[in-house]
Amino acid sequence: MWFFRFPSSPVTGYFFGLLVLAIISVLIGELSVAMAYRLNRDLISDTVHDMDHFQNLSIQALKVRDKAAFRACNSIANDAYGKSFFSMVTLSAASLWPVFLALGWLQFRFSEVTFPMPLMNFTAGYIATFIFCYILVRFVLNKIRHRFSFNTSFHQYTPGQKDLT
Repeated sequence: MWFFRFPSSPVTGYFFGLLVLAIISVLIGELSVAMAYRLNRDLISDTVHDMDHFQNLSIQALKVRDKAAFRACNSIANDAYGKSFFSMVTLSAASLWPVFLALGWLQFRFSEVTFPMPLMNFTAGYIATFIFCYILVRFVLNKIRHRFSFNTSFHQYTPGQKDLT
C-alpha cells in the first residue's frame, strides 16, 4: 500500500501507514455497523419497545400487588432486555472485522518488524503497534463524532429510548 512508502523514513512510513490503515479500518467498521443497524432497525426498535412496555406493566402489577402478573411481565421484559443487549453487542462487534483483515495483511508484510519498548525487556510487533493506532483513531473518532453527518442513530442509542429512527 502506497501510504506505507509515502514518508522517506522507513520507521515514519511504518507508523504513518499503520495510522492510515487504522483510519480505513475504523471507517469500514463504522459503515458496517451503520448498514447492519439499517437492516435490523425495525427488529431493534420492536425489542426496545417490548422491553419498555413490559417493564411498565410489571411496575403497574407491582403497584397493585399482583405478584403473578409482575413475574410474568418482568420475565418478558428481561427477555426483551437480553435481546436488546445482545443486539447492541453484535452491532458493536460488527465494527471489528476490518481489524482482523488488516492484521492478516500486516502479518504477511511486517511479521519480522519489532520495536524495543523503552524501560522494558520486551519488544512490540505489528499487532501491538496496530492495536495502539486503532485505539487512538477510535478514541479520536468518538471525540469528534458529533461533528459529522454519518453519526447514525445506533450511536445515539440509549436503553429505554422509545424511537430509534
